[in-house]
Amino acid sequence: MIRPLGGASPATQVRGTPAREIAGSGFDNSLDALLARSTPQSENDARDVNFSRHASARMRSRGVELPSEDLEALKGAFDKLQDRGARESLVLLGDNAFVVGVPSRTVITTMTRSEAAGNVFTQIDSTVVIR
Repeated sequence: MIRPLGGASPATQVRGTPAREIAGSGFDNSLDALLARSTPQSENDARDVNFSRHASARMRSRGVELPSEDLEALKGAFDKLQDRGARESLVLLGDNAFVVGVPSRTVITTMTRSEAAGNVFTQIDSTVVIR
């Protein structure tokens, strides 16, 4: 068996990785988006917005709350993005920024606008600024 330098096996390296490092990984975001896409939606909730586990955890840890008018604005952003054929987008709404999966109507991750400033967002095809 070939082992990386230092003698630790890859499994040991993953197991030894703090959960906070794994939770913010691109894999986690991709898995949440994939799971949300595979969840069937009824006609009644077709306009609803889903939040991945990652996005929900980020909102809780950052104290981000979405008043009903912001949630409605987010739903409207999904509608606009869907009409334009967007797949993954950045939505700027008030003091928050959301990376969203449009076909599944899922918020993949969220952050405050000040946290988003200066970052480069990759693997998105569009941006919508609500306010």
